[in-house]
Amino acid sequence: MPTNRRKVLAIALVLVFAASHDAQAQDVQRVDVREAGLVGHFYAASGASGRTGVLMLGGSEGGYPDEAAARDLARAGYPVLALAYFRDRGGDPPELEQKQLRKVPLEYIFKALDWLEARPEVRADRIALMGESRGAELALMIGSLRPDVAGVIAYSPQELRWGAVGGGDAAWTLHGTPLPYAEGVYNRATPMSQFTDILDGPADVHNAAAIEVEHVHGPVLLISSRADALSPSARMANDIEARLRANGFSYRVENVQYENASHLLMGFGPAPNPEDYTRR
Repeated sequence: MPTNRRKVLAIALVLVFAASHDAQAQDVQRVDVREAGLVGHFYAASGASGRTGVLMLGGSEGGYPDEAAARDLARAGYPVLALAYFRDRGGDPPELEQKQLRKVPLEYIFKALDWLEARPEVRADRIALMGESRGAELALMIGSLRPDVAGVIAYSPQELRWGAVGGGDAAWTLHGTPLPYAEGVYNRATPMSQFTDILDGPADVHNAAAIEVEHVHGPVLLISSRADALSPSARMANDIEARLRANGFSYRVENVQYENASHLLMGFGPAPNPEDYTRR
């Protein structure tokens, strides 16, 4: 399995978002976003106009999402806002007020969507959310709350709202109120039990923290590995799919699973077109 996360994730993203135009022929411009409290990088090919856009969200590592991946998406014709929503362990980006994945206000992500929808490079009704791990949790959650989101692509998805990194508090707030969450107890001998104890536990705890994915107004693509050693993402992807189908979800759902990829999905797979993962 390759070990260069940035390089392999970038290639995987290009495969997943394969476009009909020549990905190598377009120069990409990066704009540093520092507007209305937002901190991010916006990538778009020269001359892009009215294209399907992507709001990219990283996971529990914090900081900016992967730059090489964002550039490759932009080269393929998909403008990207790579949003930082809390600082990484090194404290970057320092101008971002949110220092950790703890009580992150969802209004910040809403503001990023509004910003992206207003860009001339982007078609406002064709924006997909894409996130990995905790970023996938966030993407599914935002997609369930914002009907203007046209699709969600979730790498190593999470079906529940989990607690803050470090524990003891909510990870997310809405209108200043901490959202209900689930939090297991970490055991070094059985690390997966911090998730499975909750997933197999009392229904009221599970239901309170569950993301209402059936409220997403567009297709959902779930990508996970059955060999994920950090979270039972394949099991949760199956649960998400089951919830969608049980609620009569009318958009396309795909649940792509690999046998031997890592939690960060360092591997290669099929190449669906991103146009298929936003509503028509």
